[in-house]
Amino acid sequence: MDIRIIQPSEIDGFISVMEHAFGFEMKPERREEFAAKFELDRLIGAFDGEQVVGSGGAISFDLTVPGGTVACGGTTVISVMPTHRRRGVLTDMMRFHLDEVAGRGEPVAALWASEAPIYGRFGYGRATDYYRMKVSPSRVSFTGDPLGTGTVRLLDADGAGKVLPELYERIRPHRPGFLTRTDARWRLGFLNDPPEWRDGGTPKRFAVYEEDGAAQGYVMYRQQEKWEQGLPANVVDTGSMHAATPAAEDGLWRYLLAMDLVATVESWNTDPNTLLPHVVADSRRVERSVSDGMWVRILDVPGALAARRYQTDGRLVLEVSDPFRGSAAGTYALVGGPDGAECTPTDEAADLRLDARELGSVYLGGVTFTELSRAGNISGSADAIRRADLMFGWPLRPWCPEVF
Repeated sequence: MDIRIIQPSEIDGFISVMEHAFGFEMKPERREEFAAKFELDRLIGAFDGEQVVGSGGAISFDLTVPGGTVACGGTTVISVMPTHRRRGVLTDMMRFHLDEVAGRGEPVAALWASEAPIYGRFGYGRATDYYRMKVSPSRVSFTGDPLGTGTVRLLDADGAGKVLPELYERIRPHRPGFLTRTDARWRLGFLNDPPEWRDGGTPKRFAVYEEDGAAQGYVMYRQQEKWEQGLPANVVDTGSMHAATPAAEDGLWRYLLAMDLVATVESWNTDPNTLLPHVVADSRRVERSVSDGMWVRILDVPGALAARRYQTDGRLVLEVSDPFRGSAAGTYALVGGPDGAECTPTDEAADLRLDARELGSVYLGGVTFTELSRAGNISGSADAIRRADLMFGWPLRPWCPEVF
């Protein structure tokens, strides 16, 4: 089996692997768009002779971490032909991929897992949560006046293309888990709207919340017309909602929940820090379910830990194991606080012992050392666990608002 970067002429075979593995068919006119969204020199294929039997690759991101950013290889489009399962193809591709990410000087990799059990063995840890939310507007009422004095305005696709990227970029540096977006990802992903993506709904709608003429938040959504026994039962399916201020988020929720003919508002990837349950009279009516979101893989421990800031000043000695790749293995002294951090190899005795997978989980501040210690996945003294929780914690829970 040969693992290598694919050539542009091999993109059709690459896509064919994905179609068979994920169970979809990509229309010919969409193939050029697909290729344009990726960096072709970061797409890898597994070859059995001349046949592409495995696909994978990386997207170059800057990942927002508490108090900073870090270069990140976004692991993506990983699949293996059904005819070549259980032959070690995935393992070989992941070794190649992680070597490629590390070779570019990116301290971390990250992904969304199609199947949760797969990637822990490659050193990825669950770092963010994925929330789905469902609300019946007729069953909720707001407890007070709006938090702001702004108004909501609808944008067409051209207007959204001018307003949304700039607003997202204002918000991104302050939200752990957010990723940089290229013009191509905006144009071919977030703002793109082919009919086959609509699943019976309307084209994408774009609403922006403004105060004093300045955009402070936006939401993308679709509407789906439904009638049940002669009564309106429309569904509003929201995608991205990003707000620079609490007032903007409050205003956007009030807009969505006040639409006529709507029986249900559904949010497929909701901010875990959403204020909605706290501004309505009956939070039970805000139905929520949770699953795993983005997974993080630490490749360069000193580089990754020095890139973020810490909630309190402190010092920890971490002994990290890395069974799959070995590059993260070692003992490291971390000295960090709100103003900066330094992480260096050391021969000192460890305060805490953990795997690269667990280090990926706690990295963004969404999973605590205490949780993993109680599960038997981190060992160390109670004092060191408490100190680590205080250092790595962050006021906002991390959230990755996009699947890649």
